[in-house]
Formats: sequence, C-alpha cells, structure tokens
Amino acid sequence: MTVRSTTRPIDMVGSVVEIADAGQDVLGESIVWDHRHQKLWWVDGIGQFIHRLDPASGDKQSWKMHEEVGSIGLRAQGGLVVGMRSGFYFFSPETGALSEIARPDAERPGNRFNDGKVDRHGRFWSGTVEAAAYTPRGRLFRLDPDLRTTLIMEGITAINGISFSPDNRLMYMTDSFSCRIDVFDYDAVDGTIHNRRHFADVPLGRGICDGSTVDADGCFWSANMDGWCVTRYDPRGRIDTVINLPVRRVSSLCFGGPDLDVLYITTARRRMQEKELAQQPLAGNVLAVRPGVQGLPEPEFLG
Repeated sequence: MTVRSTTRPIDMVGSVVEIADAGQDVLGESIVWDHRHQKLWWVDGIGQFIHRLDPASGDKQSWKMHEEVGSIGLRAQGGLVVGMRSGFYFFSPETGALSEIARPDAERPGNRFNDGKVDRHGRFWSGTVEAAAYTPRGRLFRLDPDLRTTLIMEGITAINGISFSPDNRLMYMTDSFSCRIDVFDYDAVDGTIHNRRHFADVPLGRGICDGSTVDADGCFWSANMDGWCVTRYDPRGRIDTVINLPVRRVSSLCFGGPDLDVLYITTARRRMQEKELAQQPLAGNVLAVRPGVQGLPEPEFLG
C-alpha cells in the first residue's frame, strides 16, 4: 500500500508541531531514522504494521504483519531486525517477508517482545512483557551479530526506553510502571551491563516513560505516555526541556532529517474513547518538531 503524506504546522505552547504522517496507528512505536536512505521507519505495534515514509516525497509504504510488533532496528545488510510478539525476525521490504531468527522467551507464551534498540556494536537489545497481566515476568535479551541470544535480566514489568550514550559507556532503560529511568554501566566489548542505578523520575502528572533516544549532547529524551509531552533530561538526570504536545498518548521518538535536527514522535489511539479521540484528532499520527538540537545516526544490526 502506497499513499502520500503531507505536513501542516500547529502552534502548541510555543512549539511548532507538524504532522509527519496522518495515519491512525493504534499504537505507534519504535520510530527509527535510516540516515543512509533518508527514510523514516516505525511500527503500529497492536495494529501489526511496519511503516516506512520518505518525508521528502511523502511516499509511504505499510506492511501488515501476522502478530504484534514490539520494536525494529536497522540492519546493515538491508531491511530490519524485528522484535515480534513471538521472537526475533529479519524483515525484507523488497518481499515483505519475515525470516525467523529465534524465540528466546518461548517458555513464557504469555509474554511478547516490546521495546528494543540496536547498540553501536551492532547488537539488538529487546525485552518482553506479560501483556495480559503486567506482572514482573518480562525479561531482557541481547541478540548478537552471530544470531545467538543471551538472557540479560528478569523481573521486568514493562520494558521501555532502551538507549545508549554517545560515548557507548551507558545504557538507559525504564520499567515503565515504576515511573523512573535507570542507567547502567555498559561494557561495549562484551555487551554486558552493570551497576544499575537511578537516573531520573517522571514528574507527577506526566504519565510514564515509554520510548527514548539520546541526542548528540548526551541528553536523554523520553516519550511521556499519558503525559502529553516529551522530556529531555541532561546527563545528570535533571529535566532540561519539556515539549508539550496536542495528544495524551505519546509513545516513542527519534531524531531524523538530513541534519538529524527533526524530532519525530509516534503517538497512539489505544484505549481512547470516541469522545477523547474527537478532542485529540492527531492521536495515532507521527508528529515532528525542531527542538534546536541534533541527534545521532541510528546504529545498524550487524547480523
């Protein structure tokens, strides 16, 4: 399916918010900028779609998947690495086909893969969530370029916000319902994390932490699900910037554009009543703002 997208500016509390894609995703998530090809990728996790947009031309392609899509990462050999409900897959946009890699959490059939991110050594990190009950049965896995999977952590309720610092020494992560962001020391050589500690809290009334990214200054950006905004934290965990948005359910974000100075933001319509949707017509759209800082090129999975 190919459609053409347009943008139109909206002035929200001093920030100009544009519509990058006027779709109606149930749960827009895992947005990634392909700097080599100047394309924007994201998923509708619950709607079971993978989307690709060329912002320059407005051309958009969408592929329907057979199950929920948790997260995606760019692949150096082309296409994507994908965390689906059941496990890890490769996705080919040329054929629209998935190729199974592994099902590392198959012993817990109630779990599905959720957020994920490629690190700067070409590994893919993603975790599972027990979606029906939201109990601490989720687990974090690492998929290496040789396609081996490693269990990293257990006891997670809803993994989100995986990101890596520009110097590759830190990994950020949040267990969303804790309303706090944690940081780990990251050993880039062997792909391990150590010394988990508190990084920042989500202010009361600002929802929970969802997807995240890190900018070129080393600041951590978080999407505030049910919080009407995205938040930038400085390297010490202090709130630096809050960009208010016209939608409540803000889910993920990444930097893109030729100069990596556009912040693309996914949103969701999930669990919203018709009255609320009428009041928030941009729910489910991909939004774009220019926050005055630049991001970093997204790493690619080397498997």
